[in-house]
Amino acid sequence: MSPATDTFKTKSSFVYGELKQGITAGDYPPGQHLVRRNLVKKFGVSLSIVNEALSRLVTDGLVETKEMYGTRVISLDSRSLEDEFVLREAIERHAARLLAEFATAETFKTLLEEAKAIDRWMQEFGHDESRGSLLHREFHLKLSRSTGYTRLEEVLKRSGIRSLLTMLFIKNLSNPHPVDFHEQLVRAFMKRDPALADQKMREHLHYGRTVAK
Repeated sequence: MSPATDTFKTKSSFVYGELKQGITAGDYPPGQHLVRRNLVKKFGVSLSIVNEALSRLVTDGLVETKEMYGTRVISLDSRSLEDEFVLREAIERHAARLLAEFATAETFKTLLEEAKAIDRWMQEFGHDESRGSLLHREFHLKLSRSTGYTRLEEVLKRSGIRSLLTMLFIKNLSNPHPVDFHEQLVRAFMKRDPALADQKMREHLHYGRTVAK
């Protein structure tokens, strides 16, 4: 990779990360237009770098681009959120069953370490909510990725992961959680019982949803 290419990717990743955190934190509310020339000025980068960052956000399902209307933060009403959640649940519960049946001991070790890291973050006083939602997102994507079926992660990125990154997740953090909330999930997978893993994932996904609504 040439120095120029490396610099481009570094700047693109920075802009992408800043926008992603801003969307998660609510700095860019649903429906807000992301004007490219304004972003170029704000971050002091070229238009091509902004275009690359926005393209990655489209892939994540965080923004959408339409001809004549430009790019805006994804806007999901309550019905759309429910549709997204149903699809997300179907994917993640199936991933849980696959992990319980086929995951290696090394995979479980890695997932357990990441689960504990998220649980520690959730117990921190004054924790950074935008950082936490991104950690949570990556953890759930990794669960699907660890099954070995790449399409599961791809579909999750484009669908259910959107609701994971809305303020519903942030609001749900205000509800009391077990100190080992995510660790419990992984340890259920480690029992090698697909039915138990499915049940535990369902409980995990539905935790606090009534309050969050």
